[in-house]
Amino acid sequence: MIDHIIWDWNGTLLNDVEFGLQLANWLLRQYHLPEMPDLAAYHRKFTFPIRDYYRAIGLGDDIFPEAAVKWMNKYMAEEHVCPLQPGALEVTRLFQEKGMRQVIISASKLSNLKKQLEERPYFDFFDPPRGLGDIYAGSKMDIALDWMKNSGAKNDSTLLIGDTLHDREVAQAIGCRCILVSGGHQSLNTLESSGAVVAKNLRDAARIAGSLE
Repeated sequence: MIDHIIWDWNGTLLNDVEFGLQLANWLLRQYHLPEMPDLAAYHRKFTFPIRDYYRAIGLGDDIFPEAAVKWMNKYMAEEHVCPLQPGALEVTRLFQEKGMRQVIISASKLSNLKKQLEERPYFDFFDPPRGLGDIYAGSKMDIALDWMKNSGAKNDSTLLIGDTLHDREVAQAIGCRCILVSGGHQSLNTLESSGAVVAKNLRDAARIAGSLE
């Protein structure tokens, strides 16, 4: 029976995908590089670690640190425009009513993640969020492993819900179940091609999670 839920933040609970495309094109213009024409192009390029995504859109290692700072500064200045994903409040409260312990584990810098959550005080019944120490969005595997070790969560009763293949990699590393949700930073085809369990939206993810109990 599922009693612990690990949530990804960006693209899973927070709908910042279109905003991410807009900011990526703004950044590409700063370096006089070709923009991505649409969300399909963005989905083809987006990956983890973020350094690899930057390489894919033409921003190499020589300018990655500088470009990442520019992107993050603009993101944090304007991210308040991003809504939650449809069903985010409904589903998280449903899990709460069922007595499930929930936590957000993100590749975001922890201080930035906390600021975003303070602006959206809808998840105050969650465990304290876990994030990284910098803005370069490497891997969240270590912080997920640490949370599992210290939370008392059991592998077979823990479910990770995310929107990218990296979320599946994290779930595999900690030995828990995983549902990937379409509508985030990677395409439905990319998610399905991995062999993961894929939900069409958060309400569908809740339905699938119920079938795991």
